[in-house]
Amino acid sequence: MEVNLLRFEATKLVLGHVDNSPIVGNLGPTTDELWHAGHRDRNFYTYGNMGLCSSIALGMAVSTSEKVISLDGDGSLLMNLGAIATIGREQPKNLVVIVWDNEQWGQTGHQDSHTAKGTDLEQVATSCSIKNTSTVRDLESLDAVMQRAMTEDGPWFIVAKIEETEYMPVSPIEPEMTLYRFRNSFSK
Repeated sequence: MEVNLLRFEATKLVLGHVDNSPIVGNLGPTTDELWHAGHRDRNFYTYGNMGLCSSIALGMAVSTSEKVISLDGDGSLLMNLGAIATIGREQPKNLVVIVWDNEQWGQTGHQDSHTAKGTDLEQVATSCSIKNTSTVRDLESLDAVMQRAMTEDGPWFIVAKIEETEYMPVSPIEPEMTLYRFRNSFSK
């Protein structure tokens, strides 16, 4: 896999595009890196809910007019492919799904995921009637597609092929406070 994209650098780039839009971060390193890149009340850290990040973001998107961003992982999304089909069925104009695709089941031992063996998540999204899709392998391409995704109707499905690096320190695990801060951010 020829890529030049680190998840932490890509996460910082995404944060630069989203203004105050809510972000749902996938478990483990995605949540940790989101926290380190820019902790804010509008980040919803999902800690250990493997397979549900984009489903949670979809629920949020159909409940608000604001753009909602999902930072999912290939392994997690592969555990719940029905989420892609449901996004395609519901067609939320305000949902942006970004899949950090390291081609691994990173949380269970770094075994090759299906994407390392030929599964193309962008094609899966396209076959589920999601018209705005892209696969990126560098910051410049991610920057360009994020500019469009944040200003044009979706849903958007962006596969970001990333290199796996050493994990950052674990962010504070406080699900009750995450929920409290996140909910209150909608009343401001």
